[in-house]
Order: sequence, then structure tokens, then C-alpha cells
Amino acid sequence: MNKHGLLLRLCLSIGLATFAHGGQFDYQSPATGSAKCALINVIMDESGSMDGDQEFMRVTALPRMARALYTPTYGYNDVFLCSSGFGHGSDKGNAGLDNVRWRSHGCTAYNVHGVAADSSVTAWQSSGQVEDGWAAMQFGMEDVPDNIVGKNLLSHCSTIDKNMILVTDEDRDDRDSTLSATGVKNSVKHNGYVLNVIADVDIDSDADNIGLKIADGGNSNTIYHADSSAPKKYVTIVDTTRSYKDFADGFKDTNTHYSDLVVDTWGAVFNIMSMRSQAAVFADVFVAIKVLEISEGSGGSSGGCGERCENSEGGGDPHFTTWKNEVNIRNLP
Repeated sequence: MNKHGLLLRLCLSIGLATFAHGGQFDYQSPATGSAKCALINVIMDESGSMDGDQEFMRVTALPRMARALYTPTYGYNDVFLCSSGFGHGSDKGNAGLDNVRWRSHGCTAYNVHGVAADSSVTAWQSSGQVEDGWAAMQFGMEDVPDNIVGKNLLSHCSTIDKNMILVTDEDRDDRDSTLSATGVKNSVKHNGYVLNVIADVDIDSDADNIGLKIADGGNSNTIYHADSSAPKKYVTIVDTTRSYKDFADGFKDTNTHYSDLVVDTWGAVFNIMSMRSQAAVFADVFVAIKVLEISEGSGGSSGGCGERCENSEGGGDPHFTTWKNEVNIRNLP
């Protein structure tokens, strides 16, 4: 790591040490409590074109996900949310972070009605222009505290199913040359997150192709295709004849920077342009897939799926099965 990258990490660590709610969350320690917990970590692009996307996540997607996770179908006791933004012109006073334009928005919890205890956690801005999603993901994971809304995550929860959502309409601006795609992907996996990317990726030239799960090194792909006549409001289309990059057109280097991060993981990439053009349809499909993924893409008391975040065909833990679209959208709140 060069001196610049080391300085950034050091400054963030100093900031974390001053958390009023305690210290930094220890991803490698086991959870010893009794509550079934979900932790959603949103990494939000705060550049000038993102206002509508931020509103969708704040008002529609996240509250619906929380309400669904609390239902008897999934049985969660707590749904925690952390968020941070990147691309904004301000760094909230965190010395040394101005170069990457990242800032923390803190953490909170949703109640069973999908209402956040602290609405400022999703009070993102949309006036920036420098977007380094890799750095933001790293800082966003490091920013999680050990206590959220007065609850110590490790002593309160028995399981912590962790899900990261990166939302951006740009490829990456390299503001920290110490980072690599492999390194970021490994960090996400090591910390037990399932990553989902909402980005500018046109999936086979069809706005109804909401999302894409990528396996077998990019050669076995499952398209989530919106279909209002289907019981679940979407169907899956499996394509094993092409590399995903042959039919998923990412903006500039978006596929290399972001789509590749979900290859052979439990996560998926979703088309932000589909979200913009048909928000209600996108919400149905995205929320259904996400809540099932959070509940099934997890692995015991260590929280999340950790080092076991592999597809079933990849030889992962045998008690995992590749998640399927078994949720009936009509039953979601």
C-alpha cells in the first residue's frame, strides 16, 4: 500500500475510534445473542444525476425490504441499515478522505412498518462528480459500528445476514490506486457480505431484464425478466451459450469495475436504467430477489455467508442452495 492509501486508512481509523456509540464492528467475531438480524449496507453515488435513484431507495426499496424481512415468512427480529455516499464535494470533515469524496451517513434500524429510526441515514446528496465506488465500499464496510440504536450487534444477534447494495450510474473514477477489483471482492467476501450492484448495465437490450446473476466465470447467466403475468411478477431466463459481457452492455468500464465483482457470488447486477424507466416493476423484482437472498444467502452464527459465499455449482458449503425466485410478490407488504 502506498503512503496515500495508508493515510486514508489511518484517518478513517482515527475517525472510527471517536464513535460516540462505541467502536468498530468486528466482522470476524461470532455473534452470541438470540436475535435474527439483517444488516443492509448501502453505498450510494452522490453525484448530480442520482437524485431520483436515491429517492427510490429511500422511499420504496429499503422500506419494502425491511417490512418483508419482518414478516413470518422470513422472521427477522432486527433490520439494521448503514449507509455512506461517494462523489459529493464534501467529506464531512474527515481529514484525508477528500480525495475519494466519501462520507459516512451513519447507521440506524427499521421497524416492522419500514420506518427508519433515523431518517438522516438516507439523506444522500446529489451534487458531486467524482465517483470511486471501490474506495466507498471499503470505507463503508469499515464504517459499521459495533452498536446500532443501542444494540451491540455481536451480543444481541445470533445471526447477522449482511447485504451490500452499491448504487451508481457511472463507472469508477480511480481515486485510490492501492485498490484492485480482486482485493475489493475479497474484502466483501471476507466480511460476510452479499454484494448487489445497481448500475448502468443494459441487459440484452431489454428494459424488462431487471437483473443478472453471473456464474461459471461469466459464462452461465440467469436473467431476471419482469413479467406482469407471472405469479411472482418475473421469470428467469438461463443463458449458458454466451459470456455475460457479450450481451450485458455496461457504461464505459462498468462491467470491469462493478459487474465483475458479483461473478460467482450470491449477488447480482441490476440495471439502473430499468429502475428509472419503470420504477414500480423494478421494485417488485428487486425487493423479491433481495429479501430471499438476504434470508437464504447466509451461513450460521458467524453472520452473513463469509468465506462460504459461493454458488452451489462452485462447490460451496453443501447446506447452501442457489437461491431461487420462490417469493410471491403479491404476498410482500
